Amino acid sequence: MSMTKAIKLFAWLALAFLCSVPGVASGAEQTLWGRYKADIIDKDGRVLDYYQDKNSHSEGQGYGMLLAVAYDDQATFDTLWKWTWQNLQKRSDKLLAWQWGKRDNGRWDVIDYNNASDGDILTAYALLRASEKWGRAEFKADGLQLVKAIRENLAMNWDGRTVILPSYYGFTKDDGIVVNPSYIILPAYRRFAKEDDRKFWEKAYEDGLHIIALSSFGYKSLPADWVKLMDNGKIRIHGERSVYAAHESVRVILHLLQEDRSILPKGVAETLKFYEGAGYIPLKADLEEDTYSMHSASAGVYAIYGAAAEKLGKKALAEKLFKEAREKLGYEKNNYYSFSLYLLATTQALR
Repeated sequence: MSMTKAIKLFAWLALAFLCSVPGVASGAEQTLWGRYKADIIDKDGRVLDYYQDKNSHSEGQGYGMLLAVAYDDQATFDTLWKWTWQNLQKRSDKLLAWQWGKRDNGRWDVIDYNNASDGDILTAYALLRASEKWGRAEFKADGLQLVKAIRENLAMNWDGRTVILPSYYGFTKDDGIVVNPSYIILPAYRRFAKEDDRKFWEKAYEDGLHIIALSSFGYKSLPADWVKLMDNGKIRIHGERSVYAAHESVRVILHLLQEDRSILPKGVAETLKFYEGAGYIPLKADLEEDTYSMHSASAGVYAIYGAAAEKLGKKALAEKLFKEAREKLGYEKNNYYSFSLYLLATTQALR
C-alpha cells in the first residue's frame, strides 16, 4: 500500500471512530458531507457515478439535492439544481433525462433521454423541501412543475390502483406493467399530496403501499428489485430483469423506515437474525432459490439495516451495524450510491 493510500485510509478510519464517540457525531457527520461533496460532486454540480464511467443520473442529482437540504447547504443545492435543469431537464414534458455522460464521439451530454421516475420524484421532493427550508418560492414553482409532469405523464391504472411508471416508455407489456418497488418513494408522495393534487397522491400513496406489501417473495420475504403487475391482479418477480432482493430494493426498506407506523417486510427481521448468526448482511438474496449471497453488502445497506434494527427496538444491534457501516465506508472508493444510502439512512433527509 502506498503512503498516500495509507494516509487516506487512516483518515477514514479515524473518522469512523469519531462518529462512534458520544457528543461528536454531529460534527463527524458534517465532515462526511464534506467528504461526499469533495469525492462525489464535481465543481459544476454533477453527482459522479465512478462505477459507470463517471456518468451522472437524475437519481444521483436528486439524492445530492436532498442531502444538501438536510445539511442546510444552500450553495451546494443551488449548484446541483442549476446543473440538473440545464443538462437533464431538456424534454418538452419537463421530466428529466435519466442519464448523462460521455458519448461515443467523445462529447459529454445526455446519453438517454428516457426518464427514470425515481430521479424525477427525488428531485421534485428536494425542491419542495428546499423551498420550505429556505423560503425560496422559485424552488416550489420548479418542484410543482416536475410533480405535475410526473402525474400527467407517468400515471397508469392497474387493477383499479394508481401506479407511477418507472419511465415514460419501455415498461408497459402485453400482459402487465413492470415496476421497480423502490421507485415508490412514500415520503415524497405524502409531500406531493400536500402541495399538488391531494386526492391523486393520497391514492398513489395507499396503492403504493399495497404494491410494496405484495412485492416480497419466498422464505426470505424481501422486496424484489423488479416486479410485474399482471393483468389478472397478481404480482410476480420480473425475472427477466432480476430475481434478487439486492441493491435496488433495499431502498424500499429505507423508504418504509420514514413512516411512523411499523410496516417493514418480515424479511428484514429475518435478515437481521441471519446477520447475528453469520456475521454479515448479504449482498443480495435470491428470491427464487431462497438463498443469501456469500458476499457482504455495502456500507449504505448496512446503515439501512442499522436504522431498521433501531426501528425494531434492537439498540445494541443497531449500534453494531452503524459501526460496521462507518468502517465499510472508509474502505469504499468513490461509491456514490453506497455513500448516498449511508447518509440518507443516518440523517433526516427523506423525512
